[in-house]
Amino acid sequence: MKLSPDEAVRYLIKESEKIRGPFLTDGLESLVYLGQITPDTLISREGEQRFVPIKDTPLRSSLFPKLVVVDGPAGWGKPGSAAVTLAARPLRFTEPKFERVNSLPGLGRKVEVTELLDEVRRMERNAGLDLARPSRFKISRRTKDFWLMLVLGNGLLLGGGIAMQSLTSLVFAIGGMGLFTFGLLWSMFGVMGKY
Repeated sequence: MKLSPDEAVRYLIKESEKIRGPFLTDGLESLVYLGQITPDTLISREGEQRFVPIKDTPLRSSLFPKLVVVDGPAGWGKPGSAAVTLAARPLRFTEPKFERVNSLPGLGRKVEVTELLDEVRRMERNAGLDLARPSRFKISRRTKDFWLMLVLGNGLLLGGGIAMQSLTSLVFAIGGMGLFTFGLLWSMFGVMGKY
């Protein structure tokens, strides 16, 4: 059924027994953009009677360029085994199922995680790497120097503030202790390297 007199190719869309159109290719692109047609929408050229899904026509590549169609060979699996097809299954969040790893036929030896972990543990023992190192919790020389200077410097400032026997001297001594602590911390761990 031809509705227009000119020679441009027009298309008709069939949705739930209703026929819409005719549309030029630009009109179809607009309908795709608006989400009114999908790759499964039935389409026909103007003048033809048979409606087919858009994904089965040459328009698929222009209207839905990112549509992935799995039409590879059936022998993607190992020779002699049934092909494992991962065709367009809808993706959704579900609980993971790990039992399928060992259940597919023809995949060779089963994977046993406990055997692998036992083998790694055996190799560690044989190499002598399973023992805790005694030097693991050794305090560095820089940390020892920091604590020595912190205690002596703050003790000297506090002792001087107490020895002056005035409240003002004590307040300034406590303030000096804060500045000294901050400066020492910054210089020992912010500026200096490890030694």
